[in-house]
Amino acid sequence: MTDPVVRKEIEVFFATYENQFNLGLKGKADFGRTAELYAGAFIAANPTGVMTGENTDEFQANMEKGYEYYRSIGTIRMECEGVEITELGDAHAVAHVMWNAVYIKDGKEVSIPFEVHYLLHLKNEGPVVFGWVAGDETALLKEKGIL
Repeated sequence: MTDPVVRKEIEVFFATYENQFNLGLKGKADFGRTAELYAGAFIAANPTGVMTGENTDEFQANMEKGYEYYRSIGTIRMECEGVEITELGDAHAVAHVMWNAVYIKDGKEVSIPFEVHYLLHLKNEGPVVFGWVAGDETALLKEKGIL
């Protein structure tokens, strides 16, 4: 069972994450604030492979390109619909986050639910992401007619 304090910290974290993502979609991103949500180094995995990265100025520049891409395919908002937590000792957890991505396609809203598993370091200052595991985003967007 998840410690209630840890649960609240993680829920607040993902509310902030959602807000920062949506600001990015509106072209109003605070890349410095968004970068604070990540550890100094991280790992990402999806069906196409695994990559590592560092939380640098280049990472922030890539965030900007990512938001531009999402806007270009019609993404208008990202909604955090739920978080399940698996604690891994006192300092780490996996947050299983259900997202709903909303797009405009042919003048209509299209909602696409998906899940991402975030690896969190539970620091005194609050959680930070040090990794994530996601599904095949491109395949899902093609399946749903966005791409």
